Amino acid sequence: MLVLLDQPSQRKQLEPFISGTNGHVVMGGVLAGLQRGRVYADQLLAPKSALIWAKNEMFYLIGRSDNAHFNSLVRELLVQELLPEALDAGEDMLNLEVYPEPGSNWSSVLDHMFKGRLREGLRVPFQFNLAKYEQWLQRSSSSLLIPPGYVVQVIDRAVMLEDKSRIIEQEILKFWHSVKDFFQYGAGTCTVYQGKVVGTCISVFVSGIHHETGINTYDPIHRGKGLATAMARAYVQSVLERNCVPHWTTEDFRHDSIAIAGKLGFDQGRAYPVYYMPIQEFLDC
Repeated sequence: MLVLLDQPSQRKQLEPFISGTNGHVVMGGVLAGLQRGRVYADQLLAPKSALIWAKNEMFYLIGRSDNAHFNSLVRELLVQELLPEALDAGEDMLNLEVYPEPGSNWSSVLDHMFKGRLREGLRVPFQFNLAKYEQWLQRSSSSLLIPPGYVVQVIDRAVMLEDKSRIIEQEILKFWHSVKDFFQYGAGTCTVYQGKVVGTCISVFVSGIHHETGINTYDPIHRGKGLATAMARAYVQSVLERNCVPHWTTEDFRHDSIAIAGKLGFDQGRAYPVYYMPIQEFLDC
């Protein structure tokens, strides 16, 4: 049986596995118990392999890949518990990244575990560059104007009370244990049109001073108007005012997201593989 690591002190043992990932914000937030997720290992003390589920974001396999018993139990856990739970919560896609121990190779393991049905895509990481961000602000103050009727606001308790549809709360609780935790550790902005929230940009995962960005304009009718850039700019400013560092990661096919990150002074890093498949397809195979 896999061991559920439900205490931050237990999860701390896994930090060396991600130390070479520049302090991975998503995994770091889950390991600290700040964001919603679950952590399983092959053993309680000195684990060699682990599965991290960052809810509404990603599954991560870390450590040794030649741990056959662990790999078998992971598949069983995914089928019997985790993926049905993800489906019930509204997720429809299994997304997976691997962070192997040096010398390990997860490729053949994944092929066996998922019966050769995993597709491979690319994720694009960005690193924030403060000097480029400040230069962009100086050049583009007039281009940050948004169409009449739209208002970009920093998310606070008053803004949430005005959000009768509770869109902001729902977005926060996809990732955070509570709204209280979000206000203590996170940051966010939203766009309001005719009294309704039509977009949000929030800290979806936080690890120390590092904030991973999640941005969404919900209805296509409101896209292409500069709202996402305006929200992101206000969000970045809010994170910086906390003396924290914004992070941005997206898929290689999300060209709008890549363009916005570039505008705001993020330096694009090297793309890395991500694996995915429809959850129901995996459960049926």
